[in-house]
Amino acid sequence: MGGLGFLAVVGDVVLGFFTWTLSWFLLLRGAGIKVRWRRVLSPMLAGSAVTYLTPSAYLGGDPVRAYWVAKEVGVSMAHVMAPTMVERLLGGFSLLFFAAIGGFFALLSPTASWVTKGAIALGLGVMTVLLLLGTISFAFDLQWLSRALKALGRLIRWRGILTRLAVSASVMEEHIYQLFPHHPVHVLGSFIMQLVTVFLTYIQPQIFFYFTKQKLFTFPQLSLFFTVTVLVNAFVWLTPGGIGLADGGLAGAFQLLGLPLSSALAYDLLFRFVGLIQVSLGVYILLREGLLRWRFGRISVEVEEKDKSR
Repeated sequence: MGGLGFLAVVGDVVLGFFTWTLSWFLLLRGAGIKVRWRRVLSPMLAGSAVTYLTPSAYLGGDPVRAYWVAKEVGVSMAHVMAPTMVERLLGGFSLLFFAAIGGFFALLSPTASWVTKGAIALGLGVMTVLLLLGTISFAFDLQWLSRALKALGRLIRWRGILTRLAVSASVMEEHIYQLFPHHPVHVLGSFIMQLVTVFLTYIQPQIFFYFTKQKLFTFPQLSLFFTVTVLVNAFVWLTPGGIGLADGGLAGAFQLLGLPLSSALAYDLLFRFVGLIQVSLGVYILLREGLLRWRFGRISVEVEEKDKSR
């Protein structure tokens, strides 16, 4: 790649992290949480590290960053989780926007098999339904999440954890309902930042192959690659960092573009290397703040308010 190519890759990843952080920051401010910009960078690094290491490509570290900000600012966990969940919802719609473009081209692609086309259509359909259900519930204060937790709590009574979580979820959903209609400018600004973040991920193959092979992809090719990788990360990221399963999906996506397996491996290794630098910083911050217990390998997050009268 050369030094310039490597800097372009690092710059893409770093800029994507900053736009993602800005998206969350705007929603925090819209929710009335008075936190400074530089004070959200460390929680985002810590949360993204946990997300990377848990069996989900898009969720996992959100309670960590929410707990950090709640503790620092002195507000409830539910108050911070509200803009955090809205940020994840907007991120989902941003992913769906670009993935739907790729899905359209996949259906028209002569190189994609009917099995691939069917899997893409099914994956996009599931993502759309889940995002719409979340949006309807939050926007109209239907509180489907807390109701579902209450119902599960009646079936699974282990220490009453689900019942207590349902109470916290209900408060969070109320905060989300207040955020949506009363702060549209913050929500819109956050969504734009999410679109920029996803776009920076969208162009990563182009950056890599331009500096390695001086190759330019067409818009349909980039869209198809992005859609396949999004669906792979959403449904088969079951190991830390998606190692093995996500890598196999990435190789399949490159085959759709007519690129050899060696190219997929080189691309994967480079972006994993850059990503692991970010994850290492996040793990260091977790250790420094005492949120990660190295001896037991556990993340310690207090998700409920303590009853101070006891």
